[in-house]
Amino acid sequence: MDRSSNLRQALFIVSAIACFTVAQHALPASADVPSYERVRVLETPKPIADFTLTDQNGASFKLTDLKGKVAFMLFGFTNCPDACPLSMERLRELQHSGSLADESVAYVMISVDGERDTPAAMKAFVAKYSSDFIGLTADPSRVAPIAAQFSAMFFKGARNPHDGHYDVAHSPQIFVLDPAGRVRAEVYSASLEAMAGVATALLNEKNAASEGGTK
Repeated sequence: MDRSSNLRQALFIVSAIACFTVAQHALPASADVPSYERVRVLETPKPIADFTLTDQNGASFKLTDLKGKVAFMLFGFTNCPDACPLSMERLRELQHSGSLADESVAYVMISVDGERDTPAAMKAFVAKYSSDFIGLTADPSRVAPIAAQFSAMFFKGARNPHDGHYDVAHSPQIFVLDPAGRVRAEVYSASLEAMAGVATALLNEKNAASEGGTK
């Protein structure tokens, strides 16, 4: 078995164990975010350093552009055969559920395959789910340190010598960022109710902090 196959197998095993653990146990929640099945709530918020990528319209987009909103964010690629379409469809369902105010929530996919995922490719991909979704891309060498901040992994598989096709293995979870841009939870195929519940808790936390600051 070559190195690429070994790495792909290792990532699959790690992802499967994580998904199984979250699915079987309601993990400890923070003081502000309740626990749900298939949701890992971080006991300590994880700050993410600001970064700049290119959005689906070819414009620069910074993490701080999301400030004030809860963001559901995943790392993926437009040629993904299964995990990414499923996650994007889940986010589409959440957006259309009416559980959350559109202006308070952002839905973001960061490409781990900048070689093929041009802004135009990202635009065509996210448009299949919602015109409001944000698609970000850049050379994988720029995305790698960003993904590392989230503890997300990805790597490029071997290229098919006949047609040049390749796959990219990547961490499957959706990360939930609070309005301050910190990772607060990871979602593993959780219910819409669970996803909405996490977002609502983070928005309530923001509102409570704002009200406290005005007193």
